Amino acid sequence: MRNLNVFNGSTSDFLDEVIASKRNSPKDPDYKQRINLLSPNIKVLYGNYDMAHNANNHVSLISNGYVNQEKTDLLKLYSSGNSRLVKLKNSVTTVLDNRAMNTCQYCTITPVGSLDHIVPKDEFPEFSVNPKNLLPACTTCNSHKNENWKENNKTIFLNLYTNILPSDQYLFVDLVITANNIQPTFELRNVNNINPDFFELLENHYSRLHLPQRFKKESHKVISELTNLISASSHLLDENQIKQLVLTKIHEDKAVFGNNYYKSILEEALIKSQSYVDSILTLNCI
Repeated sequence: MRNLNVFNGSTSDFLDEVIASKRNSPKDPDYKQRINLLSPNIKVLYGNYDMAHNANNHVSLISNGYVNQEKTDLLKLYSSGNSRLVKLKNSVTTVLDNRAMNTCQYCTITPVGSLDHIVPKDEFPEFSVNPKNLLPACTTCNSHKNENWKENNKTIFLNLYTNILPSDQYLFVDLVITANNIQPTFELRNVNNINPDFFELLENHYSRLHLPQRFKKESHKVISELTNLISASSHLLDENQIKQLVLTKIHEDKAVFGNNYYKSILEEALIKSQSYVDSILTLNCI
C-alpha cells in the first residue's frame, strides 16, 4: 500500500472537460443545458472541497442537498469509462519509473476496476467527478466500502491522497509451518508507536475491507512463487546467496509498493524461517 499522486490541476477545468465530453440524447435533449446551469455553483462547492482536502478534514464537508433532477444530472456526469476519468486514473497511479500501477492500493491485491468516491457521490452528488474525490480502487474494496465513510465524526477508511502512510512496519504475519502446510495469520500491531488516532484509522481500514482474511486467502500464491524461486536458485546459489537474493527482491518491492506490502511481509517472514528454507533445500537435495 502506498500513497497516490493527487490531481494537481484546476478542478474547475476538469469539470469543464467532463461536461464537454457529455452528449445530449434523443431521450434527454436538454441535459447539457441543465448541467451547464449547475456548473457555476458546483465550481464554488469545489472550493469547499479543496479546503477540506488541504486540511485533511473531509468530515467538515456539508452536502449541498441536491435532489431529484439536479441530483440525477450530477450523478450522470460520472462514468468510469469516461476518457477524462481514465486519464485521471492513469495519472494518479503512475509511480517511480513512470509505470502505471494497476493494483488497487486500498488492498494491494486486486486490479483497479473502478474509481472510488472518497466522500460518497450519493450523499455529495456535487463531487461525483471532482478529481480529488476520485481514487482508483478494485470493485471488491469499493463494494465493502459502499456508502460508508465516517463514524463519530471520524473517517473510517484511508484517504491515500491525504493520509500519509507511515514508513514504520505495522502489518505483521505469524506462520504455523507443518510438514505439508503453511498457515499465515496477518494482523496489525502498533509496536513502532504510530500515532494512536492514525493507528485506529489503519485498523478500521484493514478490518472493514477484510484485508487480513483476504491476504491469507492470497498467500498460497505468494508461497508457491517464493518456493519455486528458491528451488530454481538452489541449483546455482548456496543458501546465503539465495537468502540475499530474496531479501534484495523484497527491498525493491517495498520501494515500489510500500513497507507494509502484504506480499513482502509474508516473503520476509518465510525467508527468515529456517524450517521453511530447510524444507525446500532438503527436498531439492533428494
